[in-house]
Amino acid sequence: MLRLLEAVRYYKAIDPKLATRLVDEFDAALRRISLFPHGCKPISPKLRQCSLKVFPYVVIYAVAGNEIIIVALANTHRKPGYWKDRLA
Repeated sequence: MLRLLEAVRYYKAIDPKLATRLVDEFDAALRRISLFPHGCKPISPKLRQCSLKVFPYVVIYAVAGNEIIIVALANTHRKPGYWKDRLA
């Protein structure tokens, strides 16, 4: 995930502990999604979002049968829906 790597680099430049915490929060979000795939906020008929607790990011994903497809790690401070071109 390119966006995750960019975010990690950004926070690492500020404080390496922030970068580690971001990765930990992202991993926790993925665990929540895998345990409760339909438990996060729906944002369209096919997509849901799982918010990170401290950082301004959401994991956008789809549930397709037994699979979970991560569409984006979206920064909530950017223009809404900037990641939608990835759906094509």
